[in-house]
Amino acid sequence: MTDRQSCYRRRRLLQTAASAVALGLAGCSENGQSTPTPNETETETPERTPTDAELRNAALGFTEQLAAGEYEAAREVFAPSVAEQVSAAALEAIWADLQRANGPYVEIEGAERVTVQSFAAVVVTIQFAQARQGLRLVFDDERRVVGFQLVAPASDEWTAPSYVDQGAFETREASVRGPGNCALPGELTVPGDGGPAPPSFVLLGGSGPTDLNGTLGPNQPYRDLAYGLGTAGNASLRYTKRTAACEVDPATLTIDDEYTDDAVAAIEMLRSQDGADPNRTVVVGHSLGAKLAPRVAAQIDGVAGVIMLAPPGRSLHELLVEQTRYLIELDGSVSDGEQARLDAVTVAADRVDRLDIDDDEVVLGAGQAYWESLQAYDAFETARSLDVPILVLHGGRDYQVTATDIDAWRDALADEPNVRFETYADLNHLFLPGEGPASPAEYQTAGHVDEQLVTVIDAWLEARWD
Repeated sequence: MTDRQSCYRRRRLLQTAASAVALGLAGCSENGQSTPTPNETETETPERTPTDAELRNAALGFTEQLAAGEYEAAREVFAPSVAEQVSAAALEAIWADLQRANGPYVEIEGAERVTVQSFAAVVVTIQFAQARQGLRLVFDDERRVVGFQLVAPASDEWTAPSYVDQGAFETREASVRGPGNCALPGELTVPGDGGPAPPSFVLLGGSGPTDLNGTLGPNQPYRDLAYGLGTAGNASLRYTKRTAACEVDPATLTIDDEYTDDAVAAIEMLRSQDGADPNRTVVVGHSLGAKLAPRVAAQIDGVAGVIMLAPPGRSLHELLVEQTRYLIELDGSVSDGEQARLDAVTVAADRVDRLDIDDDEVVLGAGQAYWESLQAYDAFETARSLDVPILVLHGGRDYQVTATDIDAWRDALADEPNVRFETYADLNHLFLPGEGPASPAEYQTAGHVDEQLVTVIDAWLEARWD
């Protein structure tokens, strides 16, 4: 494993494994070496101990500078030994990874003074579009940062929705193996009655390093869906994406690396399992996974259908600009800092559109290979080329994939006789119910995929083989 691969691996662990692996304390400098931990850093005796307010202000200032793209200025709070090992480019890559995993930055929710190994520390809670993230900065006695970590905010334990009967199906641990040596953790869900093999589906997660449950805060929508459909007598396989489980370099990653190759391996695996009918396998995708679902179905013979949950109808970088604008305008005003963030995302999106990306550079969370492969993929034409039924479902409160995207799909598939569209006015991007304008905050409120979605998918699956 190269130093660079190790660095990217550590970043992914921080974002997706809900761990407190150190970022800074455990590396991600340009040379892949670890930044000194507090007990490795020599400090001089201070004239006075910094106050809690001074530490909080320093932590908030550092975070605000990251959000504003002022990476070189953010390094000024570091102790010299840390500044030598964590470059502005490394901070930029870390922040890009966070936004790719959690959506665009929204705001700082607060800062809490804590203690780490007798050192003063501050945990800053950051709200992104799709999730909250804790950033813990450890200070020496001179108010200099000697280490920093991403820490996962505590989330409520998942409980099954009321429509799930966990006695109606069995779950089995699974390991999906696509290209390379990395195994993707997964879970099979099969009926427990021992009857004829039912329809089955493989679930493709959304953008970023998504786990098998689609975990966002206390919510696990993919688990809701799999268990709800398992209760109704269907089999499924869902798995953690390669970007969450494996060593990946975002500068060289493509959409086939992220989605297609592993999904094809997952379908082949599901077809070989007892309790799943190999002739009745459906590809189900959510968000970007929904857009890639036709590509996966086209790569393997015998797929019996495609279900697209909130499929983007526009380019991903265009949606990132729209989401950022929506979020900064949500409170009815736009600050100078918010406008600067929107301007920065707009400039980056324009670079992506022109593929103006250097080798080894990461823009909006991905490199040239990824953006080029995504631009080369014609999702509409691929869907039209499939000779299988397609179900497209959308939440009317979805601000990430909007009616504009679904209308684009309606237009593209208007002449296809075996396509069905359904929109649910009160559901959001995760297909959880709510009221009023949607916001990232509701992703942090425990809920479940609406039962009507499970019922419609189950009825659609049954109708395919009546």
